[in-house]
Amino acid sequence: MYRRIEQLAVATLFALALLVQHSGATEQPRTCYTCEGINCQRTSIMKEQKCLNSLDYCVTVFSKFTVVQKGCSLEVPIELRRRCDANTVECHKCNTDRCNNLGQPNYLCLQCDSSNDANCANNVSALTPMRCSSPTATNSYCFVRYDGGVTTRGCSTTLADQRSCYANANCLLCSPGDFKGCNSVDFQPGTRALRL
Repeated sequence: MYRRIEQLAVATLFALALLVQHSGATEQPRTCYTCEGINCQRTSIMKEQKCLNSLDYCVTVFSKFTVVQKGCSLEVPIELRRRCDANTVECHKCNTDRCNNLGQPNYLCLQCDSSNDANCANNVSALTPMRCSSPTATNSYCFVRYDGGVTTRGCSTTLADQRSCYANANCLLCSPGDFKGCNSVDFQPGTRALRL
C-alpha cells in the first residue's frame, strides 16, 4: 500500500513538473516602459525593454507622486525593488505588456467634460475619481478648468499642462495628496483662484 502511494506521489510530481515547464515555455517575456531618474520626466523619451525572464513583471517606482524609475522588476535596483516587494503605494506592479503607464495608486482625480457629462459641472458627487496616467512632471496635480461654459476636470501630468493651467484665471490646480478627487471643488471663474 505504501509503495502504491509513493508511486502516485512520484507520478503527480512528475506531471506537475511537466506542466510548469510547458506553461513557462509558452509564456513570452513582457515588454515594459523603461526610464530612470530625470528621464522619467521627459515627454519625448518613451523607451521600452523586453524582460529577460518570462516570470518578470513591469513596475513603476515613485518617490511620493514623482516617477523615479520604470522597467522590468528584476532590472530595477534592489533598493527601489524593495518598495515593490513591500507592496507600498510607491510601486505600481503589473503583468501585461507596457502596463506600467499609470501614476501612483493615490493619484486619483475626477476626469470629465461637461459637454459629455452634465455631472461634471453640476453634480460632481455622482462621479468617481479615477487613477491618472504616469506623470512626466515632478509634481502631480488634478485640475478644474472653465472655458466658454464647459467645465473640464482631470489630471495634470505634464509641466506644460501645469504651467498653462497656472497662468489661466479660469483653471485651478490641486494636489491629489491632500484628498482624493481634490478637483471636485468649484471656484468663481476669472478669479485666478488660490491653488489648493
